[in-house]
Amino acid sequence: MKLKFLSDETLMDLRTNYDAYNEHYYSKDDQWFNTYLNENGRVIESKIEFDLPELNFSADYAVSDKENVKIIYESLKHLTVSQATQERLWSGLAHMQLRHYTYYRMKKELQNKNDKRINTGVFFKNGNKRSLFVHILARLWWVGYMTYDETNETPYRLTDFFCEKDFSARCVMFFSSNFTSNPNITKGILKTLISWEEKGITIKRDHFVQANKYLNVVGGAMILDMLSSEEVEEMVDVYLCRYYGMGVGEKGKLEFNLREV
Repeated sequence: MKLKFLSDETLMDLRTNYDAYNEHYYSKDDQWFNTYLNENGRVIESKIEFDLPELNFSADYAVSDKENVKIIYESLKHLTVSQATQERLWSGLAHMQLRHYTYYRMKKELQNKNDKRINTGVFFKNGNKRSLFVHILARLWWVGYMTYDETNETPYRLTDFFCEKDFSARCVMFFSSNFTSNPNITKGILKTLISWEEKGITIKRDHFVQANKYLNVVGGAMILDMLSSEEVEEMVDVYLCRYYGMGVGEKGKLEFNLREV
């Protein structure tokens, strides 16, 4: 199957004239969408092949979000980063080939006619970077991309950890910083938090927040993109141990003046 994009004109029309079309979203009017999108020039068929994924539609989003990250990423792992940043692609999937997922994941919003969330869920309304982790489909691929670890015998280990709870909130909070666009940095943070969890520590939102704050500060003094995930893991472990009054971590051999950060 070929991946389909919305044309620029179609995307602009749906975004700009959403208020004129919103009743079709609320009523899940497949006939209207099919007729509209079948008009000449509405859709562009790409050369990108993919297998239409069988998504998880569990009543519990905590279950389906975690599984669908893996399903979407496996189905579209061959996308380039440039392709995966395009609103035309993700909005196209949300309106066409994966429209049934849109109905499922936006069920409450459609029932409540929550136009603001419907818009952010199917279009890029939060700026390009933030939108990648707010859009209901783009965020699945991007969390997969940022957490997939091919060096591990269980490559979705970090994914499972990240998605185990508060998926929507974690997506926005964790990936809102520029440095977390680097998978090595993301993986280093998550590896640290997993190791803490394995020691019996309950990982809370504050652990993610403090790791982000720390690296934001450190990023002003060194080039984080040059670090490996192992180096990031070591730095974050040392910092969090000291921040939470636990002493230096087992891996703490880094020559870096943490007291100044």
